[in-house]
Amino acid sequence: VKRRHTLDQTGKGGDDFVIADHKDLWSNYDNGCTIRLLCPHQHSEDVHALLSTLELEWGCMVGANAYLTPPGAFQGFSPHYDDVCAFVLQLEGKKHWKVYRPKISERLPRVSSKDYTEDEIKDFELVLDVILEKGDLLYMPRGWIHQACTLPCNDHSLHLTVSIMQQWSWVDYLELLLPVALQAAASSETSTSLREGLPRNFLDYMGVVHDQPDDPEELKSASKSRDLMREATESEDPEKKRLQNEKDRKRLLFLDEAKKRIMRVSKEAFSMVDAACDEIGKRFLSDRLPPALTPAELSLTVENKAEAGRAIFPNTMCRLVRPGIARLAIEDGKAVLYHCIDNSLAFHEAPLSPLEFEMDDAPAVEALLTTVEPHWVMVKDLIHDDIEDKVEIVKALYDEGILATLQAEKPDRIP
Repeated sequence: VKRRHTLDQTGKGGDDFVIADHKDLWSNYDNGCTIRLLCPHQHSEDVHALLSTLELEWGCMVGANAYLTPPGAFQGFSPHYDDVCAFVLQLEGKKHWKVYRPKISERLPRVSSKDYTEDEIKDFELVLDVILEKGDLLYMPRGWIHQACTLPCNDHSLHLTVSIMQQWSWVDYLELLLPVALQAAASSETSTSLREGLPRNFLDYMGVVHDQPDDPEELKSASKSRDLMREATESEDPEKKRLQNEKDRKRLLFLDEAKKRIMRVSKEAFSMVDAACDEIGKRFLSDRLPPALTPAELSLTVENKAEAGRAIFPNTMCRLVRPGIARLAIEDGKAVLYHCIDNSLAFHEAPLSPLEFEMDDAPAVEALLTTVEPHWVMVKDLIHDDIEDKVEIVKALYDEGILATLQAEKPDRIP
C-alpha cells in the first residue's frame, strides 16, 4: 500500500485546470509516478463517441480519466473507494487489481473515501485479486474499495476508467424535490397549517427525553422505569399526576399535528414528482457531453443543409436525430425545450440555450422529440391547427441541429 502524492500544478489566476510540465513529466514517470489524463474525450474522438453512446444507454452523465503507470510494481493511488460506479478498460500492458467488499455502513457512499493505510485495509474482505490484460474490463460498484499496481516486469499499464452515477441517487433527487415541495406547501393559499405557530411550551413534553423507544425490550424497560417514577410521584402529589397526564395528552396531540403537516408536504411532493424529474433532466442535459453524431446522422441534419439544399415541406419526414438529447418542460405558461447539441467537450463551458414555444405548440414539439430511429413523422401529421405553424416548429428544431429530416416524396407545397 502506497500513499498518494500529487505533483500537478494548478493554473494561474485560480483556474482549476492542471498544467503538465513537459520538462519533468517523463522523469517523474521514470521514477514511478502515474500520469493521469483528465477528460480524455477532449482529445480523442473515439473516447467522446464511447462516452456519448454510454450516456444514451444509461441516461446519466458519463465521465472518464486515463491512467499510465510505469512497469515495476508501481501504484498510482492508495486503497480507496469512489462516489461513482467505475468501469476499468485495460488498453495496454497489465495491471494487478485488488477489490474489497465495503462495510454495510459504507455501501453506496455519496462521497469518495479517504486513502486507507495498510493496517486499515486488513479489516476489509478481499473479494477480487486479478491481473487485467489488454482488452479486459473490470466493473466496480460505487463504494467498493480498490487498489492497483503494475507488475514487477517490463509491462507498463494504460487503462481508461469510465465513471457513471455520480450524484444520481434517490437522495439526490429528493434533495431537489423536497425543499420545493415544502416551500409550495408553506405558501399555500388554501391552508395556513404550516405557517401556524408552534404550541406554547411544547418543549416541556417533546424531545428525546420524552420519547418512547421503538425496540420492544427498551420500551418495556423504559415503561417500567416511568411507571415506577409515576407511582412515586402520584403517591406524593396528585397534582403532579394531573400535570403528567396533561403532558402525555399534549405530546400525543403534537405528534398527530406533526404527522398531518408532514403528510401535507408529502402530498405536495408527490404532485411535483414529474416537475422534479424535469429539473434533474435539465441538470443532466447541462452536465452531459454533446452527442457524437455519426456521419449517417449528420447527413440528415442542418449540418448537411448546404449539400442537400434541404427545405421543410408538409410531407417532409422528421425525427429527433439522437434519442434523449432534448427535453420539453412547462415553465411559466410556456413550453420550453432544452437540448445538449451545443454543449462543449469542456464541462459547463457552453450554457444551455433553450427554445421557447407557446403552449399550443407543445403537442407538436413533443411528437418530434419522441419520434426516434427507425421511425419518422411527417410535418403535416403533427398536432396543430395551422400547417404554417407546423412547418415553423420543425424549422426551428431543424435549424437548432436536433432534428433529422428526409424528403422521400416530391415536396408538397403549403396551400
